[in-house]
Amino acid sequence: MGITLKYIKPLFYWMPEIYLILATLFYWISTATLLNPIAFVLLILVVSQLIFNKKGMGVFISCILIVINLYLFLALFSELREFSSFTSSAQKLLFIGGGFLTLNILMAIKLLLKHVDFTPREVTITD
Repeated sequence: MGITLKYIKPLFYWMPEIYLILATLFYWISTATLLNPIAFVLLILVVSQLIFNKKGMGVFISCILIVINLYLFLALFSELREFSSFTSSAQKLLFIGGGFLTLNILMAIKLLLKHVDFTPREVTITD
């Protein structure tokens, strides 16, 4: 059991970055275009965060990903409004697309919380 936790614990620490890399690769593959600059830039940012692990960069990437996924939620709801009735294809779009976007936002929030320092610092006042 000790050896298993030794290998699983780092995976939980790096889980947001690994998931976001896989989600970006899924996005890139699903667009079916080789030259996708948005996916390329996102992939470079998240991989560099995985390598360098900088706090400011982690906050920046997570904020960008939260904004992008909130925009995609708006696009999802806009697409759902085009259905005249709540058919099975509309249900699939809502549950699969909404689930994927929710998981993306949760991982981006986890990345944000990982890099924001909540410990209070002692402040000294000098005269």
